[in-house]
Amino acid sequence: MHYCFTILCLLIFALYSLNSSAWEVCHFHLKNGLSPGVSIARIDSIRFSGDANERILLCMKDTTIRFERTEVDSISFSNDPKTIHITWTEEGNTRILNPKAFEGIDITTENGHVVVQANTEEELTYALSGKTTEGSLKIYSTKKFELLMNGVDLTNNSGPAINIQSGKKATITLATGLTNRLADGSSYTPYGSEDMKGTLFSEGQLIFTGEGNLEIIGNKKHGICSDDYIEVKGGNLVLKEIVGDGIHANDYIKIENGQLDICANDDALDGETGYIHITGGNINIDIKGNAAKGIKCDSLIHISGGTTKITATGNVVIEEGDPSYCSAIKTDGNICIDGGTLTIQHSGAGGKGMSADGNISILGGYIDITTTGEGTTYTNTEGQTDAYSATCIKADGDILIEAGNIATRSTGAAGKGISADGELTIGTEASSPIIEIKTSGGRFIVSGRGENADYANPKAIKSEGDLTIHNGNITVECTQDGGEGIESKSTLTIAGGTLEIETVDDAINASKHLAINGGKIYCNASGNDGIDSNGTISISGGLTLTSGTSVPEEGIDCDQNQFAITGGIIIGTGGATSTPTSSACTQRCVVYNTSGLSGKLMHIADEDGNGIITYQIPQKSALSGQMVMVISSNELKANTSYTLYTGGSVSGGNEFHGYYTDAIYSNGSSQTTFTTTNMVTTIGSSGGGFPGGGGGFPGGRPW
Repeated sequence: MHYCFTILCLLIFALYSLNSSAWEVCHFHLKNGLSPGVSIARIDSIRFSGDANERILLCMKDTTIRFERTEVDSISFSNDPKTIHITWTEEGNTRILNPKAFEGIDITTENGHVVVQANTEEELTYALSGKTTEGSLKIYSTKKFELLMNGVDLTNNSGPAINIQSGKKATITLATGLTNRLADGSSYTPYGSEDMKGTLFSEGQLIFTGEGNLEIIGNKKHGICSDDYIEVKGGNLVLKEIVGDGIHANDYIKIENGQLDICANDDALDGETGYIHITGGNINIDIKGNAAKGIKCDSLIHISGGTTKITATGNVVIEEGDPSYCSAIKTDGNICIDGGTLTIQHSGAGGKGMSADGNISILGGYIDITTTGEGTTYTNTEGQTDAYSATCIKADGDILIEAGNIATRSTGAAGKGISADGELTIGTEASSPIIEIKTSGGRFIVSGRGENADYANPKAIKSEGDLTIHNGNITVECTQDGGEGIESKSTLTIAGGTLEIETVDDAINASKHLAINGGKIYCNASGNDGIDSNGTISISGGLTLTSGTSVPEEGIDCDQNQFAITGGIIIGTGGATSTPTSSACTQRCVVYNTSGLSGKLMHIADEDGNGIITYQIPQKSALSGQMVMVISSNELKANTSYTLYTGGSVSGGNEFHGYYTDAIYSNGSSQTTFTTTNMVTTIGSSGGGFPGGGGGFPGGRPW
């Protein structure tokens, strides 16, 4: 009698509320946790059946719904007809408030596992809350929808926590100030032919937004996976203990905002056949798996904003003679960076900071890459001994660095800073990148021994094709044997910029031709040539200061090939030098043979006492004995007498690695006087060089 009275009161209240404009939906709260609702506008009446069973009848214009009176706990009203509330409890119960229960939204639940069948043309919101240690949500939908995560904690021990079997877009909104958690099981129970690829899986697009928190644990597969695309526009996403990929999309991944912290055993961000575009947000990635990738796709990786930090510890894996590297950033296509901040720390053997099978373009942004992993030998697919080493920036194609601030450090054996299998171009007339490259790893033998040994050497900046520097502030430091500064296996052209290079091996090396047309260049090699071309050299402008070590190494070396000087200021010091080719030069040159001038000032003045060159010779023990200098300046005139002084002092003016301009020189000792009768004038105590080591011939080459 009490129950009937309660229901009667509810019916009276319901009938009264039908006439109230404040409510839009009437809900019947059932004892099984389901709360089907119906639009008040569709209701004709709510009444008892009047028969022996006394069912509650919900009479609508087109149908009548019957409820057993014993299954109805209460009736309530709401003004939110497009939000479906799903709440899990730790006891294993599920409460579902469904205002579209009679309009195409069918929801079933069993032991915490909720299945939504949505056949509607409306865009609905599913608000998720509560906690369960055994439960899940699966959605089939014919229309795009929103998942509002209101502090939900779901663990499914037999599959994904959320499984969206719909090709429509799902927007995941993380409610402000709330923390959500999703975890899958270590094994999945198959369900027909349906895909189940991760803790949060969708056949369609996934959009993340809001200002709340979402923690993902992936015990079996990926953390977040879509067979379409994924966009992150907000929220704090933490993906940890991920067995597979952190975030995996078949199409593309776009990150515009939010905070992402990803720790994955496999790839952290995998765009598969699509692209990856990062325009904002804060991204922290930690990859530990061998051959794993931090950011990976088959197409374009584009970073134009945000802050991205990648820590990698995985090693290279050799499979059937083919190395697969652990790379912080890897694509089968191209990489473009034109903004944002990128920091990479890689400690794995043979690790790659940034690697592209195509081209790499750096047009802006801040890039800081450190690799500490070692290089070593392996047997390749042809059964030959080959080598791998860590590289900070590597492209199988071309590399273009137009602007930005780039710093790389490589400490492992044969480690490399920037390496292009194609052409490498730095700067433009209008843009000047800042580049700082350091290597401190030594070389190692790949094959052979003694003079016939083939070494894997550390390299700061290297290209297999042409290397062109138009502009930029470039600092290079290579501290171990074999370490070379800037190398091209073809033609190396310097048209401008400021280059400061300290190495053990050659500071600048070109296989075919070296052209210096401008810029300020400082080269100091402690164990080899300052500048070395295996082909020809032409210098037409700029300031070139280059220092090699003792004989037979040279300040400038081009073997017996043409060495043309037509402009610029050149001062080269070493145990020997290649002598400029008289017939190819249009600017006067001097080859000065001397000894004992290491660390001392050298000054050349014309017969009126006007200073032409003031230079402090590098302080190097290798130059304390025999030394050869090659000197050229556009202020050296034909058939003019000059005096060369050493020692003394200098004050005022400006200085660039020992070269002074607008300074006052005084109190030097006159060493020799010479007249520029020939295009190349040789002065000093001995011949102009050492032909066996690429040395020159007094007065020019006998062409």
